[in-house]
Order: sequence, then C-alpha cells, then structure tokens
Amino acid sequence: MVMGAKLTIDGLEVASTWNGSDLVALDGLRIKWGRDDPYDDTEPGTLSASIIDPTGQWSSDQNLAGRTIEVARTSGTAAVVMFRGKITRATLTRRKLSNPATGTRQPVWVVNLSAGDTLASAAATVLSGEMGDGSVEGLGGWGEQSPGTRLANAMARGGSAVFTDRDPIVYDVLGNGTVHRWMHGTPASEQWTLLDLLAQAYKLSPLGVVGYDPDTGVAKLCSFAAASNVVLVYTNQTVTLQLPSGRVVDAAKVALPDDATVETTAAEAIDTVQLSYYWYGKDPNVSGGSAKRVTYTNPFIQRTTAHGLESGTNRVLKVDTWAMYLDPSEYAAGAVDSRNRFIGWLADQVTSIVNSLNGQLRMPSVRFDDKRLPLDAAATDAIYRPLQSTTPLYFAGSVFNVLENAGPQYQIIGGTLTYNRGWSHDVNVCAARSLTPPDLTIAQLFGSTSAAQIGQFDSAIRLGDLATITQGL
Repeated sequence: MVMGAKLTIDGLEVASTWNGSDLVALDGLRIKWGRDDPYDDTEPGTLSASIIDPTGQWSSDQNLAGRTIEVARTSGTAAVVMFRGKITRATLTRRKLSNPATGTRQPVWVVNLSAGDTLASAAATVLSGEMGDGSVEGLGGWGEQSPGTRLANAMARGGSAVFTDRDPIVYDVLGNGTVHRWMHGTPASEQWTLLDLLAQAYKLSPLGVVGYDPDTGVAKLCSFAAASNVVLVYTNQTVTLQLPSGRVVDAAKVALPDDATVETTAAEAIDTVQLSYYWYGKDPNVSGGSAKRVTYTNPFIQRTTAHGLESGTNRVLKVDTWAMYLDPSEYAAGAVDSRNRFIGWLADQVTSIVNSLNGQLRMPSVRFDDKRLPLDAAATDAIYRPLQSTTPLYFAGSVFNVLENAGPQYQIIGGTLTYNRGWSHDVNVCAARSLTPPDLTIAQLFGSTSAAQIGQFDSAIRLGDLATITQGL
C-alpha cells in the first residue's frame, strides 16, 4: 500500500489529490532537512508545497504567512508527522490544469508555499537567561553551568513553547573518574537564540549536532553511528545477512542515477583536530603585589589524526566549543579534576571519529521510492523520517561493496522528502564509524559443519558482500 500525505494549515486539512471540486488540494511538496556534510551543523528544515485553489478564495481571504503547517505521511489509519513549522511565504499563480472530473483544462490558482520547521523557529527565538544585574554575563545572560543545567534552564525559560522536550546530556565515566562537562557563560549582549543554546550544549558530545523529530516535537542530540558486526546466518533453509545493531536493506530497493559517482575530498583527509575552549584562572598580567584578578582566555587543544602522522599536509578540522578548563590553583585540590579531564577526553573522542571517516569514499545521494520500490514496514518507518539515526544501514548487493574504503555501512545525515502521489526520499549518507572486517577464510565463512547450500543464499547477497562479513556460518 502506497503511503499517503496529510497536510494541515492551522488545523485545516488539505486534500492530498484534486478531484476537480475540492476547495483546495495538494499538488506536490518537498521537505529538505539535515545536512550534506558530516562535519556541518544541522540547518533548519524547509518545506515547499503547491496547493490548487480553484477559485482563489481560500488563499486570498487570509494571510497565510506565519500560520502553522504540518505534514504527515499516512498508511491506513496510522500517521507519522514529517514536518511542523510556520509558513514564511505564499505566492499565487494563475495556471491552466486538467480538471479530473470534467477532463477539460480550466484556469485555477496555484498557491506556492514556503515554510521553516521548528528548528527555524528556535533560530528566531531569543530567550532571557537566568543571570541578573551585577553578574559578569549581565541581566538575561546565561551563567557558567553544566550543559544539562543549561538545557533545563532554556526549556524552563521559554524553550518548552517551541519543543515538547529535548534529549538529555549523559555524563561519561572513565576509569579514573567521571568526566563533567562545564560550559562558559553567555553574555546577554550576544542574544543567543534557543538553537544556539542547544547547539552549544550538544557540541559537548563528540561532534554532536542538533536534530529535530517532528513526530514527537523533541529536540534531538545527533551523533555518529558505529558500524555493526555483519553476520552470515542460516535459518529456515535460507542464508541471510544480519546486522545485530544495524539494518540490512536490499540494494535492489535503492535507486541510483545512471552516472552515480563516488569521490574523496579534503574532508576525508583531516590531519589535525583543533578544539577550542575557555580557560579560567588568575590573570598572568597581574604582578604578585597587585590585587588578585581572574580572566578568561580562549585557547585550543590539538590532536593529530592517523592520516596526519603519515602526510606532509596539515588539513585542520576546527571544533569551537564553550567548554571550560578551570585553573586548579584557584580551587581545592582535586575539586575541578573531573571537569578539566573533559577537554582532553572530547578531543580524543572527536579524533577517533575523524580517524574512522578519513579515507572513506563519499557516496552519492541515493533514493528510496515508496511507489516503485517499497520497503518492509520496519525499514519504511526508519528511513522515511527527517531525522538522523545512529542505526547503521548496510546495502546488501550494492555495487559499492566491492570498493575499498566504501563503507560498507552508512548512516543518513540529511535528505529531501518528496510527495507527489507517493513518497520518495533522496538521502545524504556518510560512512558509519568503521569496523575492520577480519578477512575470514572460505572455511570460516561457510563453516565445515553448516548444512547451508549455495542455492539457499538470499537473492540480495552478492560476492562482494562476503568480504564484509565479520562472523560466518
């Protein structure tokens, strides 16, 4: 069953197809979301839609700009929201279209809408922080605090009117104790938006960015997927591929352009990671006999990637954070150790991610088409969403699986959802954090005691897939 679309404007549902007499009807829409590059910040999502308004009365009787708009994909009685936002622009164009009821062409008004999603609303929302008169940050600024406290304060001070909730910040524990994230204060004069506040906090997770789930209304912390094991399994007289922590998609269900290309760019050859932060301590310009004065400086820490150890270049990935390092001499012994460990830990984690993406071939955009190449229900629910997931995808039988440094597991980081009497999704992918296959022998792949036969291999499996297996039969 092909999925449908439900579009509502201030609660008024627009018919998904024109029957020749409806007041208004949908004539196609596009939702662009996420990002193109794995090291980019997330951009707010945008929607463009065309609505047939035969008489023009509906669109001319009201000011559409600023009204709420919501789009859901439907299947039977179930609906999953794909977009929530505000209309930013509406234009009316006179056109002749074929009336499906009469079979004749008639002049109608076509309303072209543009809208920004809830992240766009967050980018336009400036909140007043908890700091008061006489503070370093100034009245309405945001104080030095943990990112969890920053997020809680932002939600309490108006963020909950934009998002229903937000992903929490999870503290990480090392062998030598807890790593505490601690953030520099934000001056009131900076007038940071709600999206800025979220981005500041989420950047204290390794290369974390802000995402948004329109179905739940929750601001999401998006991070990088780790590759799963690829297991060869024999059940019900069929040999299949399974990813215990991922998802297998038959490559025959994915559309590629005829001239599909892969490439490698400077972004896949990072030599150095530079992570900036704030240092807080005694002003080094104050002499011993002067009054004590503290200050902030804005240094950075560097890590060399595995690629950088071998190359003669210095391609730098800059990560700007509001993390803080506190001068230990200003505090009781050990009091700030857990916070000060964080800077090095974050630099190490970012470098680990960069090492896993360096050298990877960049894949072309791929298309899922619900009308032509429908997926099973579980895969449909996972893929037809405008949200980055940490669940890695493996495309069984892909022509790219035979290429060195091409995945073979990926995550969706952005894309364009299109509805035109059916849904399609052009997705941007990046490689999941690599898991080096162990180069299994033929005996390890098939097992000396397995009853599986060559004719029982799933049709999606190709010879190139066997080189990606981490656990044989």
